[in-house]
Amino acid sequence: MPAHFPLPSTLAFLLGASFLCVIPGFAEAQQNAPEAVQSATQTRKLVLSCAESRARMGQFLDLHYVFRTFDNEISRRTFKKLFEGFDPGKNYFLASDLASFKAYEEKVDDLVARADCRFLDEVAAVYRKRVDERNTYAFSLLAKPFAFTAAEEMPVGKSDWAASDSELNERWRKRLKFQILNLKDAADGGEAKARERLKKRYEQSRKAFAEQTSDDVYNTLINAFALALDPHSTHFLPADQEDFNIRLGNQLEGIGATLQEIDGYITVQAIVPGGAAARDGRLKASDKIIAVDSGDGSGPTDVIDMDLSKAVRLIRGKKGTLVKLVVLRKSETGNERISLNIIRDAVKLTASEAKGEAIDVSGKRIGVIRLPNFYTDFACRMRPGSDCNGASYHVLRELKKLQANPKLDGVILDLRNNGGGDLQESIRLSGLFIPEGTVVQTVDRRRITRTQQDQDPSVQYAGPLVVMINKYSASASEIVAGALQDYGRAVIVGDGHSYGKATVQVVQDIPGTDGRKSDGAIKVTQSKFYRPSGRTNQEKGVASDIQVPSLLEVYDVGEKENDFVLRADTIKPAPDFRPLQSIASLIPTLTKQSAERVAKSKEFAELREQMEKSKKEKDKATVSLKEDSKKDVDKKKEREQEEKEAREAANENVVVRKSDIQLQEAAQILVDAIELTKSKANWTSSASR
Repeated sequence: MPAHFPLPSTLAFLLGASFLCVIPGFAEAQQNAPEAVQSATQTRKLVLSCAESRARMGQFLDLHYVFRTFDNEISRRTFKKLFEGFDPGKNYFLASDLASFKAYEEKVDDLVARADCRFLDEVAAVYRKRVDERNTYAFSLLAKPFAFTAAEEMPVGKSDWAASDSELNERWRKRLKFQILNLKDAADGGEAKARERLKKRYEQSRKAFAEQTSDDVYNTLINAFALALDPHSTHFLPADQEDFNIRLGNQLEGIGATLQEIDGYITVQAIVPGGAAARDGRLKASDKIIAVDSGDGSGPTDVIDMDLSKAVRLIRGKKGTLVKLVVLRKSETGNERISLNIIRDAVKLTASEAKGEAIDVSGKRIGVIRLPNFYTDFACRMRPGSDCNGASYHVLRELKKLQANPKLDGVILDLRNNGGGDLQESIRLSGLFIPEGTVVQTVDRRRITRTQQDQDPSVQYAGPLVVMINKYSASASEIVAGALQDYGRAVIVGDGHSYGKATVQVVQDIPGTDGRKSDGAIKVTQSKFYRPSGRTNQEKGVASDIQVPSLLEVYDVGEKENDFVLRADTIKPAPDFRPLQSIASLIPTLTKQSAERVAKSKEFAELREQMEKSKKEKDKATVSLKEDSKKDVDKKKEREQEEKEAREAANENVVVRKSDIQLQEAAQILVDAIELTKSKANWTSSASR
């Protein structure tokens, strides 16, 4: 088994709610064994065998934070994830198929230990049979027109495995009708041309499926095992690793969105600040992308149940080119289809810098600093003594601008929708508001605790401070918000809690063989991070001191929504941890005053109505299969035009918008806090040791 490697702090970073450390140059000894699964077509040299798959699972266990052995519990989880890995949308396997393999549920571990993957061959054979049956049925349905006038709906949420062929046939009839409806809207030529396009998609899919190698099958098994450990551990084949490395780079060309596959749908996880989608403003987190016209002249392509990497390649493209998307989005009236045209552009993770703005609130001058992510200049960081332009540097720049005016009464640090980024930037940024001390603690698989500290005793801003969070504030954002809450330096305002991810992943490269640069990589959860107080952000997130209503509160967002998450726990406080002050006595009064304002607010009353409508529709996991009437189309166009005008009117450099009622209320809370502390210890003097 491979040796344990400590995390080199210079390479540790958090990106898109993931905490990563790259450890290149490590190889598990290659083991040879007969292939249990072979494809008829093998045009490339293979990477994986059953024995090599076993070895890579051993690497996960040698590095994982919790698990040391492949036992019956992990076997049961792997069994579940294996079928979901083959068939994430549950469109091929029958419930009886899973039942027929039930005997393997607690034996996967034993079979893998013996490098016996014949069970995998059996599962793959049934899957191939089901795919062939479904394709045959699909082509029979696509041979004749569909009717789109009936009031019919299709489920789009989580589903169980179909109990019978007839149930699966009905799913496929609705599925194909929905796919035709999407392509019919997106393409000229009407329904007949849309059916031809979908036939072509299924023909290409059948061909691609026939060309799959044993690497693809073994990769499904290894990833089922990885996801049985926790939601963030992953195995990469060489091609997947290349895509992953592109996403890690600070320069991409595309739409600027993080995508993931959920239940067979390509789902938008987050919008990258500074990217084309962020500037366009229409694509939203949680949108399901159901069709893509890449602009190569072949027209729109249905991407439901498409492999994520293939869908990403369709969406990604050169700067200045057009990509057309059809997305499925939850709305007040249910799920609706929306067509979006986005011009691809260079996506630079540092493109959207921290920005500050001063506003007047009830006679107080309040500075607002918005930070979209914790970016850094890695090349600069590798040069000792360099003053690098990262997130903390730019927040300090904005603080200095705001403090140039002597009447600065308070500051709001807006970390909403900030999915994370560089660890060191989060530590330095926290240090702007506190004297030297522990910002975050990490615990590795050996249960060794290390502290990450701000070592600068100076405080750049010691006055009244509010930190804003929402359910999409993750990782580095949670480190900052949690530390400032622990030290009593800030009132945390926003959604009820942040995302809740406090696990640390490492990416381990596997050196190539047979002329390849790499034989893939594993990303494995190796550590957890904790707050200075010893509390954790895992699962629960950072809880707001004062919750202000937002539409996001309606939806189930966060780490706890994933399968097999690592559980929340606590450790001892850091040895040097001492709260700077206690603001707990302020919270009841601030909460009461805020609640009274919100209750009287017309804007919040309208938001509450919208939230109630969304709550009623939240669990409605269906979409209409009826074609939009001319009236519906006209309404959509009118709404899209209004949204377009609103986007054009909005200046990207504006930090505070009047329509942002959550931020406006946070500013009022800060003013209340300033007034309450007039007769108590001054924030500036109390925020120092």
